[in-house]
Amino acid sequence: MDVPEGDEATVETARAVPAPKLWSAEHPNLYTAVLRLRDPSGTVIETLSHRVGFREFALKDGLMLINGKPVSFRGTNRHEMHPVTGSALTRAQMIEDITIIKRLNINSVRTSHYPNSPLWLELADEYGLYLVDETNLETHGIRDRYPGSGRPEWTEACVVRAQNMVHRDKNHASVVIWSLGNEAGGGTTFNAMHDWIRSYDPTRVIQYEGDDRPGISDIRSEMYDSPQRVEQRAADTSDTRPYVMIEYSHGMGNSNGNFKKYWDVIRRHDVLQGGWIWDFADQALRWPTPARTLLTESGPGALRGEIMAPAGTFDRAKGVFGGTVFPRDARLDLTGSLTLEAWVTPHVTGGHQPLLAKGDTQYALKQTERTLEFFIHSGGQWVTASWALPEDWTGTEHHVAGVFDAEAGTLTLHVDGRVRATRTTDRRPGVNTASLSLATDVDNPTREFSGTIRRARVYARALDAAELASGSRRPDDEGVRFWFDAATAGLTEKRPRDKTFHAYGGDWGDNPNDGAFSGDGIVLPDRGLTGKSAEVKQIYQAVNVTAAQGGPGAVTLVNEYLFTHLRELDGRWSLLADGTVVQRGRLTREQLDVAPLSRKDIEVPVRLPASPAPGTEYFLQFSFTTRERTPWADAGFEVAKQQLALHAGGPAVKPAPLRSVPALRHTDGEKTLTVQGKGFTLTVDKTTGTLTSFEAGGEKLVTSGPVPNFWRAPTDNDRGNGHHTRNQQWRDAGAGRTVADVRVRPLADRAVEIRFTGTLPTATASAFSTTYTVFGNGEIKVDNTLHPGAADLPYIPEVGTLLFLPRRLDRLHYYGRGPEENMWDRNNATDVGLYSGKVSEQWTPYLRPQENGNKTDVRWAALTDAAGRGLLVAGEPLLEVNASHFTPEDLSAGARHDYQLTPRDAVVLRLNHRQMGVGGDNSWGAHTHDEFKLFTDRDYAYTYRLRPLARVSEAMRAARRPTATE
Repeated sequence: MDVPEGDEATVETARAVPAPKLWSAEHPNLYTAVLRLRDPSGTVIETLSHRVGFREFALKDGLMLINGKPVSFRGTNRHEMHPVTGSALTRAQMIEDITIIKRLNINSVRTSHYPNSPLWLELADEYGLYLVDETNLETHGIRDRYPGSGRPEWTEACVVRAQNMVHRDKNHASVVIWSLGNEAGGGTTFNAMHDWIRSYDPTRVIQYEGDDRPGISDIRSEMYDSPQRVEQRAADTSDTRPYVMIEYSHGMGNSNGNFKKYWDVIRRHDVLQGGWIWDFADQALRWPTPARTLLTESGPGALRGEIMAPAGTFDRAKGVFGGTVFPRDARLDLTGSLTLEAWVTPHVTGGHQPLLAKGDTQYALKQTERTLEFFIHSGGQWVTASWALPEDWTGTEHHVAGVFDAEAGTLTLHVDGRVRATRTTDRRPGVNTASLSLATDVDNPTREFSGTIRRARVYARALDAAELASGSRRPDDEGVRFWFDAATAGLTEKRPRDKTFHAYGGDWGDNPNDGAFSGDGIVLPDRGLTGKSAEVKQIYQAVNVTAAQGGPGAVTLVNEYLFTHLRELDGRWSLLADGTVVQRGRLTREQLDVAPLSRKDIEVPVRLPASPAPGTEYFLQFSFTTRERTPWADAGFEVAKQQLALHAGGPAVKPAPLRSVPALRHTDGEKTLTVQGKGFTLTVDKTTGTLTSFEAGGEKLVTSGPVPNFWRAPTDNDRGNGHHTRNQQWRDAGAGRTVADVRVRPLADRAVEIRFTGTLPTATASAFSTTYTVFGNGEIKVDNTLHPGAADLPYIPEVGTLLFLPRRLDRLHYYGRGPEENMWDRNNATDVGLYSGKVSEQWTPYLRPQENGNKTDVRWAALTDAAGRGLLVAGEPLLEVNASHFTPEDLSAGARHDYQLTPRDAVVLRLNHRQMGVGGDNSWGAHTHDEFKLFTDRDYAYTYRLRPLARVSEAMRAARRPTATE
């Protein structure tokens, strides 16, 4: 071919490849195609090569097919982001990502929201991933206008972006879907993009969620539908196109609850072809940890707060810059007259900028856009006095004061000695559980003041103009509740132990920002695995085992792979008795003869004992591992597992007779009750209903507790749906309890029963009871009840108790679900077994501190020292257990990062009937599903036992030998 200089020409050629090995995500077979350019003399002057895969991806009969098989996208969205190198990932970092992705049984990635590095596509070809290649197009906040229709300059630019993507990536076998972009509205621009791609490449599917009508999107695709809505779409026969969830199960913080429900629905309907989780990894940057700056104000509480903004600063002359949070103090729960003052130097206006706030639902001074506001909140309403800011507002210090006079029924806003706004009202401030803060609002931590605050004050009375103007006021004046002055505030700096932390929006002083909203991955920024990733791996696995009719070893093997025969894997089974393997075997080649997309009934030779020991639990465990090494795993890597409960028909546990335990004695005093028995003593505070000491063998086992507890630290999803304020009355319900009655009843001379009843300060008073039955062998049976005061009270975050144990008992051993943290609505991946580790190892370092480390379906737990001695807890029958060095209150007080938390010199043990689920349909309004809530239209009762433990090896036996009360 003769091509004149400067011209272009297209050459088409073909070569048959007989019986090629087809490419799929399961078997990513690749060939190397080589192109040579010769000059007229036949000399090779240029050579190009590319690894190519032979595969067909088509939309036929309402289904997307890969090589003729209906594909199931078990996917995740992924941003190009790494905590060290930012968006410039190295090859090694990409390989780390794709290795983790494959190991989690994820078979598809959406390149949200732009075409990824060409190297990523090469790795997807090699490792085996189905890619949704996305056009670099998102207009989000202006998507109602742009690119839209009738804007030819926008249409041309968007089509060019799609063309560039297609031309660059068209030869990659991994690319099976072209995406027109993300959250960019609708309009004819997308018709033009679709039409060009379809004319150029008829071999792939085109998708767009923003407007998924035919002519724009070949398939139906939505974001963040609930499982119920997904099933409704499956039943909609008016549109027969396949349906996918282009984003679903938002993984922000402790999330991805009810994930199994999505896949139960998907597995029921062929037209549902999967989805892509949002998203793979938390996006955050590894950053040097700053010193902690703690400031003590001079008011009556001498409250010591902390600058929570990592980029925050403190200057005696200028004041504090960055959100600063002070501890909760009942003196600030003002419901009558009050005065708020702040001396502030604003840097910019715009957005929500709190100056001095007790959350967003009690009282505050704040800037909102270009308005200055003073508000009180009452009965779900904000009562506000506001003033439009002048053009010269920024760069100068202003004295701002808000005065609420309850008797006069007025709100008055003073600025620089002048009344700028007044408002009348007959309302009074309500009370919330938020901390007082400067330059932020703990209920909405992304709201931050861009400026400095030199002074701030709170009075429990209404000050007049003369008092506000007076320079002779003092922190001990009448009505002062808070007095911050940068010139005199106590200053303490602490150097955190951690050298670095993972920084997110706002941590560089950037404002506005989205805070921790980038922390929505199923793995941590450093790619650490989580309970979320374990759940995803379990639910996405393509090999499943279900119980079948027949003996205990009768099961059905289900192979959901499209092209992988189960003989390509090794299969093993084991029989566990109380967490210990007592029998094991391998699945034979015949048993593994299960073709793709099929199932088979088999029976493994499990032998249950004829006379099992009382209470012994049996589980049949299956494990499927790779037979050969792959690019992403060595041979022997577990790709699927299943645990099935077996019923051996054994006898129930028989309690030890009361007469078999040693005698004890008790002393019933006015305020305390002391029980002494063989080798142990305990003291109960009759005013609080809790143990103040429990000692055995000369060692303290319990420092205090159990305290009724109904609060969990808010998760990101909780904050997103307003749970942390809507349900806040449960936060202090346990701590604010009132003991109304104490009854003591000896049980012969072998036990004593101590029953406490009382009320909880919920909107309609609730009732609780705690009954201790202390036996002569040191065992304590703890019976707990809760009777919510009204069915319309908000649902309860947690029903349980909280104990403090000595710090030396920092080893957790338990028999329950693990090893990863697990929640009521996210525990399918965590099998029942025996697990152990340090208390500190139970912590999950989410970007923002929140509820973490929970364990469900716990039969027993032991907190011991290094020698295995300590405290045994046994559920009757099951508990949820959380062992930490922080209370829920510690994690609710406004810390932005883990380094801002000070571990307690104690073990915080929560023994719960239940904690509500975490949800995750989205993180900006969706609630936990009803079946995983603790509603107030019912009573709750649960029991556990505490007892000294000499050796952890005796825990199972001891937990199975409770003492009878008669």
